[in-house]
Amino acid sequence: MNGQGNLPFLAMGKYGIPITLDTERHMIFNLNVLEACIEKYQNMDDILNAFCNIKAAKEIGLLMINEATEMWNEDHPDAKKPLLKDEKHLGRLLAGMAKINEFMEKVRQAMLEGLPQEAVQEVEEIEKNLMAAAQKKTTGPKNQGQK
Repeated sequence: MNGQGNLPFLAMGKYGIPITLDTERHMIFNLNVLEACIEKYQNMDDILNAFCNIKAAKEIGLLMINEATEMWNEDHPDAKKPLLKDEKHLGRLLAGMAKINEFMEKVRQAMLEGLPQEAVQEVEEIEKNLMAAAQKKTTGPKNQGQK
């Protein structure tokens, strides 16, 4: 057996979702990252909402990047990549709105790839509700008395 079963996390590759920062890196949402997130946030809903909050996304993104980097380094002892030091170091690698938006999307992708299907549906429902609330704020209340 080659270990290439139909597990959902294998679709993203062994090291997770690729992202180019200072070098090509990966983001993986696995049990180690989930455990660290639960320890930090205490609540699964807060973890699932994290990619909507830039500070939380940086924290969780850093966990995912460093977990994937540690996995890479274990498999490639002669071609090790340095870990990112902290969120500030990560933030310096995310210059410009395009890079920030790409990062936020990669955090989302990595989290969704690492979650069971029911949780993905819950996250997508939360996203729809957040977008609807944001739309309502920007358009303001509609005058329902006019036709």
